[in-house]
Amino acid sequence: MDTKIKFKEKLAFLFVLLLFSSCSAFYKNKKGLKNFKDEFKLQAYCSCVISGYDNKNLASKMVSLDKSFYNPIINSVFSKEIIAIGIEEGKIMKLDSINSIQKLSEGKSGKNVLKHCLEFYSSKKLDSIAKIKFKEWKNIKNLDSIIQKNNPAF
Repeated sequence: MDTKIKFKEKLAFLFVLLLFSSCSAFYKNKKGLKNFKDEFKLQAYCSCVISGYDNKNLASKMVSLDKSFYNPIINSVFSKEIIAIGIEEGKIMKLDSINSIQKLSEGKSGKNVLKHCLEFYSSKKLDSIAKIKFKEWKNIKNLDSIIQKNNPAF
């Protein structure tokens, strides 16, 4: 009888230990983001698409229809950087578009927003930006207050 009780106590202890360790792993993962770099890159891609089309009505429609265009956690901390990335890529697309008018046929010239943004998403440039931002992310001490300040509904 004693061995059954001790076994149950040990089992309960292990369960509680497992529960606490999984909760701390969740917290260490900063609000449950499974992969910060992928989430950051997705937000940069979405910013690239929005800037590339340069149409506020279309941008607001995309954001309202597709929730992947806004991650409240990432954007609470890095919204300025993400917007700046989109603006920079938008400028590159405009220049490419202007240059293509003189060099390519009419059907091929102009903006290639999705193609450009997909290439940017897969680029070493965005990978290195995401790595830098991940280092910053890991060192944030007051994440809850930043999210609450920038995104009160969250």
